[in-house]
Amino acid sequence: MQAPAGRIRNGGRSVDRRLWYLIAATRGGMNRAKILHSLHERPHNANDLASLLRLDYKTVRHHLDVLRENDCVMLLGEPGYAALYGLSPRLQTHFGEFLDIWIRIEPGEVGET
Repeated sequence: MQAPAGRIRNGGRSVDRRLWYLIAATRGGMNRAKILHSLHERPHNANDLASLLRLDYKTVRHHLDVLRENDCVMLLGEPGYAALYGLSPRLQTHFGEFLDIWIRIEPGEVGET
């Protein structure tokens, strides 16, 4: 799923259209937001994320694939079962915008499903 590029107005601020779409405008956005929030703290592999967030491993893998395709996360090292994921440089730069969206959609405690 390739999200639309560009910028949109969110209240008084301009935010990345792709990030808004992935987090706030699509089904599964809350799970993607929880994954991004967890990866901001430190890199994780898909199995760690599934346990931490109490999500199915295949669900986490799907969301990681979507986030990789949209340049929000990247592999750290070699691909494989235990591959670590971290935030992409693009998302590290725009993490403040992610937090604005995170606050606006008012997620529960990280790990809630």
